[in-house]
This record gives sequence, C-alpha cells and structure tokens, in this order.
Amino acid sequence: MSKPEDEFFIGWGKTPKPDRRFLLGASLGLLAMSGGTAAFLAQSHAPVGTGDWDMSGVRAFSGILVREPYPMLRTLALDGTPRTAFLATNGKTGVQKRLNGLADGPVTITGSVIQRRANAMIAVIDGADWIEPAPSADPQLAAWSEIDLGEVMLAGEILDAKCWFGAMRPSTGTVHKSCAALCVRGGLPPAFCAGGLVCGDASDAPLLLRADGRAHGQALLPLVADPVRAMGRLVRVGDVTQFRVDLGAFKRL
Repeated sequence: MSKPEDEFFIGWGKTPKPDRRFLLGASLGLLAMSGGTAAFLAQSHAPVGTGDWDMSGVRAFSGILVREPYPMLRTLALDGTPRTAFLATNGKTGVQKRLNGLADGPVTITGSVIQRRANAMIAVIDGADWIEPAPSADPQLAAWSEIDLGEVMLAGEILDAKCWFGAMRPSTGTVHKSCAALCVRGGLPPAFCAGGLVCGDASDAPLLLRADGRAHGQALLPLVADPVRAMGRLVRVGDVTQFRVDLGAFKRL
C-alpha cells in the first residue's frame, strides 16, 4: 500500500504535518539545550572584574614622573592620598620612546584613566603635548617608602597590566595570550595574577619585576599567559606591590 501523498517530503513542496511537528519539537529542544549550556559556561568562568577605561574622560594630571622600572606618574587621588598611575599609549605600547630626554620630576600629563579598584593607568593622548614639565609637585609625592614584605611562593599567570586594569575583557587566560604578549613586547608593565589563575576584584596583581627591581623586558615573553609558579619577594613601593623574581625561578605548571 502506498504512503499518502501528504506524508512524502518534497523539497519544493509543503512540509508534511508529521515532519513539521518533529522539526518544531527538535528546534525547541536545541534552543533549551543551548541556553542551558551557555548558562553553565558563564557560571564556570572566573569573573572579569570591574576594570574600566573611561576613554571620553580626557584631562590633565599633575604629579611626579618616574621613568623606572616602568614609566609612571605619582599623583594624588580624589581623596588627597598619594596614588601611582602607570603610563601607556592608546595602543599596545608603553611611553618609553615618547619621553625622549625628559628626566624624573614634576610634570603635567594629559590622558584618560584605566582603573581597577586601587590599580590605575593613564592612557596618554596622541601628539607631542601629552606631557609638560611642571614647576613643582605636591610635597606628599616626594617621599615614597619601600617596604620588604618577605619571600613568597606564588602560582598563577603573567599578564599585561593595561588590559587587566580595564582596557580589555577578558584580560587573562589562553584567549588573551597573543594580546598580552603584544602588550608586554610593546613595553607595557607585566603583572602577576596569583591565586589559581582567578584574578578578579578580590585579588591584587603585583607588578612583575626582576629580583633587582628592574624590568624583565622581552625575555619574559615565552611565559606570558601560561600557568607558572616562582619563589620571589613581595615589595611595597608607595601604593604599588611588586613581585620581584628572576626569570630562571619560574616553573611551568
């Protein structure tokens, strides 16, 4: 006995009722499954944090320029307390080549703020007038204490400070590896995200330096964004925590 005509599938014809019911049920099932999978993946990921880059808020900042180990401005926060802000361009590079022969001292810098809790960076404007020498600076900024917090073993991830402070989300992990490498190669300061690779707002990411307190440079690139551990020293300079460790002390996890 032949099958009724309306139960055969013809590509250019009307879809038979049994097929329509099947396709509708399958579609609804796939949508529900996709939504559940998306919710599970979202909950399993570490929070990206509340870092933010206010690109429209360009203004002038006064303070003391410090060129080493990475260019930074020692300035005053809105509450009047001393605050360190690292310096970067609007791209994936530091400002080292744009300082020319300008020495450490009082300056006025124009740019926008990248901020994550107490961590701050200024993305300076393009052009030659982004920085100007100033006649003086607030006396509070002259004295910058250095406190040795002792030796520690940290496990985590090397990342670039600009993206982690708020320039990009996500700013950690394998998906961010190529971006982090470009930023570190361009002279932006590296930070160390400790605590099982979870670096949200509850964690600090200390500035990563050599054991002598100087910048690592491009020798650090092969380890960027990979799980590592190392024994080094935590040092507090002003309001910035540093993790000082030589390259040879790092071990891959």
